[in-house]
Formats: sequence, C-alpha cells, structure tokens
Amino acid sequence: MNKKIDINKTISEIIKDNPEIKDKLIEIGFKGLSNPLMLKTMGRKMSIRRGASMLGIDNVEKKLKDLGYDAIDSYNDKELSDRRSLIKSYVERLSNGEDLESVRKDFRENFSNVSSSEIMDAEEALLAEGLPREEVQRLCDVHSSLFHGVTETENDKDLELIKVKGHPLRFFYEENQEVKKIIEKIKENIEDEDKNKEFIKVKKHYRKKGDLIYPLLKEKYNKPGPSEVMWAVDIEISNNFKKASKKKDFDELEKVLERAEEMTYKEDNILYPLMEDIISKEDFIGLYFDLSDYENDIVQREIWDLTEESKKESNKKEGYVNLSKGRLKVEELEAMLDTFEIEITFVDKNDINSYYNDIKDEKTFKRPSTSLGRSVYSCHPPQVEFVVRNLIKEFKEGKKDKFQIIKNIKGSDHAITYYAVRDKEGNYQGVLETVQDLSFYTDYLRTWNKLK
Repeated sequence: MNKKIDINKTISEIIKDNPEIKDKLIEIGFKGLSNPLMLKTMGRKMSIRRGASMLGIDNVEKKLKDLGYDAIDSYNDKELSDRRSLIKSYVERLSNGEDLESVRKDFRENFSNVSSSEIMDAEEALLAEGLPREEVQRLCDVHSSLFHGVTETENDKDLELIKVKGHPLRFFYEENQEVKKIIEKIKENIEDEDKNKEFIKVKKHYRKKGDLIYPLLKEKYNKPGPSEVMWAVDIEISNNFKKASKKKDFDELEKVLERAEEMTYKEDNILYPLMEDIISKEDFIGLYFDLSDYENDIVQREIWDLTEESKKESNKKEGYVNLSKGRLKVEELEAMLDTFEIEITFVDKNDINSYYNDIKDEKTFKRPSTSLGRSVYSCHPPQVEFVVRNLIKEFKEGKKDKFQIIKNIKGSDHAITYYAVRDKEGNYQGVLETVQDLSFYTDYLRTWNKLK
C-alpha cells in the first residue's frame, strides 16, 4: 500500500516525516535538494506542489505514485476551499457596490483571523474569473479595508525577519514606517510647496517595490496579485498626487494621501507577511544585494551578517557561468558577445591574449585563434611594442584607467579604446580593447545637420 504525502506541505516537513523521500524528489527533478543550504532555506518555504510548478516538473503526482507515494493536496481541502470561497464572496460583494460596513459585519462573524496569502488568493481568483484588472485595482483600497483588524500581523503574529539586522524585509518594513511619517507630514502641511520634494521619497519606495518585489512574487512564486493590483495602485497614487499638486486641488490631494496611507497598511499586513511566508533565503539574499543599487535617503541600509557559503550559493547554478548579476550558459554568453557590433579583445593580467569575440560583420582587425595563449606583445611590430608595454605598465600602476584614439580605417572613423580591467577591490585583472565603427553616428549627425 502506497504511503500518503501532502504535496501542499513544505518540502522540509515532508522530508522530516519521510527521510527516504529526499533522494526520490531529487530523482524526479528537485535537484536543488542535494544542496543542504537549499533544503534549509527553500525547503522550509516551498511545497512540492508549488516547487513542481516553478521547476516545470510535469505529472508530479504520477511520478510520486510510481515511487510508492499517494499524493494528497490539502490546498483542495473542503474546509480551506470553503474559507477561500467565502473571502472571495465578500470581496465580490464590495466590487458589486455593497456598503463596506454591511459586508464587514458579515465578514467578522465568520473570520477572526485571515492570512495574507488568503487575501491574495481571493483577489487572484477574481482576476482569473474575468473581473477586469482595472476594477480590482479601483477597489483595492476598499478590499483591504475589509480586513482591518483581522490580519495575522494585527492578531499578534510577529514578522520574524524584520527583527534580523540588515535583512531586506526589515529594510522595506522600516522604510514603510518612514513613509507613514512622510504622508502624515504632508497632510499637516498640505499647502506647503515642499510637499512634492517629500513625496519623491514615497515614489522611490514604490519604485523599489516595483523593481524588486512584485515581479519576483509573480514570476517565481506564482503570486500575481501584488503585481496585478498593488503595483498599479502605487503608480496611480504617484500620478494622481502629481496632477492634484499641480492643480492645487487640496481635496483631491487628501484623497490621494488616504490611498497612500491604505497602501502602507497593505504592505505591513498583506505584502510583508506574504513575503516572509514564501520567499526563500536565496531570493532574500538576492534582494539584499540588489538594494545596494538604490539610494538610502529614507532609511539607512544595514549590513546583513551572511555567511560566505550563503553569498556564494545565492547565485550559483550548475552548468552556468555564475555572475554577480545573473547567470548565463556558455553558449548564451558567447552568442551575446558575438552579437555586438564591437570587436572585443581581452588580455589577462599576465599580458596573455585570452579572448576575442567573433562579430558577424567584416572585422576591422583580424584576430587569429593561434595567437590566443601568446603574449600580447608578440602581436605588435617592434615600432609599436614599446607603446603597448608602456600603456599596460601605466594601467598596472594605476596611473591610467582608459586610453582612446579615433582612427580612420578604410574611409570610416573607428573608436579604439583600451580599458584597465579591475575587480571590485581594485586589483588589476587585464586589458579590454574595443574597436567600434563610428559610421552610424557620423551618418546620424550629418543627416540632422549636427556636424559642424
């Protein structure tokens, strides 16, 4: 008789109860589980059902059955399903124009506590059933006001990750607390001309959410609700504030600021609990490093004490060239570099020719593959060799970082540029040479009479 497992439970829970299943899950496609860090982070957040969807593992229930397990899915449990349907029905009633207090009264008779995931599921179900996205966005503030006082975080469920110094969820949470103060300050001085400068900080907070949080939840965790609804409302708030401020329509400004206040509630009680529940440590590490590209003018970003193993594993994937800002297969990387209309040469720190790209058009300078692995100086005639040696010497000594010349070759101007390549610590790694035909630019300038 096959053993029953609940594919809606986290992978960690399932492996704890059934240690032997770990190798079998790896066998059917959950390869990341062979990494203890992935099991400890992703495994604690991800169910087999959601993981299979993310990894593109088809027929996971049949595959488990073949391995001796009968899959059950508590997501479809009648009690939980009825609860989701009931929440959706209340949101539908609001969408149909029913009075908020009337719906809230019925809601509170049935619910003393509701999770962020359930709220998202309700909005996503409405979208899936054909309710126009614009309608869900328009009523987003009304929907969220239905849940005031009954969300997990309002009922003494602490967000654990906001207590971790430097954690990106803590950063977003603390920024949101400052946004509340900024909104309150603008409301108190609504006719002050400086309100626009203050609101820029709110817009920057929205931009970080739009760049970093919403797409991640939608694409990796199959939670499109925030992207479909909250993101659009953020943009509406920003645009409407600008319009009302320009017109000096203070009544409209009050309404916009009320929507902005409602968004701070949604972040604290819906968005952040959802993030804590489903985002893996690996992806939080990615968010942490991505935040370094943004200004710290709302709250100061703290250092997150990560182990070296965590830093390395956050971006590592077998079979790829793993980079600090992504990963590429070797064939993808080579195809990308060959697509440039720029000839590229890289000479390593030991002055050895290491790489040439292979552009599709006719090359300005021929680069024979037999010269790879040889000294760069061997490729230059005696009259030029000393110039090359001197330039590389200045690069190595830090006296120069770049040298550029414009040269006419076969009737066309070409930009030939030499860059000193240094790592993040400033250590010299080699020389990058680029050769670019400038015909496109000179033709453009002539066409528009911009050449003197």
